[in-house]
Amino acid sequence: MTALVRKTLAFADEAPWIFDFEGLVNASPAEVWAAFIDNESWTVWFKRCRQCKATCDPFGGVGSTRHIAVNGLTVDEEFIGWEPERLWAFTAVKMRMSFAKAMVERAQFEALPDGRTKISYRMAVDPHAWAKPIRRIMQTVAGKTFAASFTQLDAYLADRRRK
Repeated sequence: MTALVRKTLAFADEAPWIFDFEGLVNASPAEVWAAFIDNESWTVWFKRCRQCKATCDPFGGVGSTRHIAVNGLTVDEEFIGWEPERLWAFTAVKMRMSFAKAMVERAQFEALPDGRTKISYRMAVDPHAWAKPIRRIMQTVAGKTFAASFTQLDAYLADRRRK
C-alpha cells in the first residue's frame, strides 16, 4: 500500500479533480447516517464493496480509521468530518495501486420535506500524472458506482424498516 498525503476537509473544495454525485434515498438522515457509519453494511449496499471494517476501537468520530476494498481499490481511511446526520468525510491515508497523491471523500445529508434524504457525495483527488488521461473513465465508473449504490442503499434501508 502506498501512503497518500493526509488532507483536511478544506481539500474537498480545493482539489485538482472534484467529482460530485447525488442521490435521493427514501429514508431520514438518521437512517442514512446509521448505514454510513455501520461499516459492515457497506458490503450489502455499496456496489462492489468486498470488505469494510473499522481499524480502531472505538470507532466513531473524527480521527477514527477504517479499511475498505471496493472496485478493485484497497484504501485505509481516517475520518476528518463527522457531524451525525449531516456530514461524513475522510482522507485516504494509504491505497493499493493508488491513482492519487491525496484524496478526500465527503458526504453531506439533507432532509427533504417529503421525508427523503438528499446525499451529496464528493470525491476530491490530487491525481498522479499518469492518471490524468483516465479522468473521464474514472468519473464515469464512479458515477455509475454511486448511482447503483444509492439505489441499493434505498433498498437496504427499506428492508431494515420491514424487519
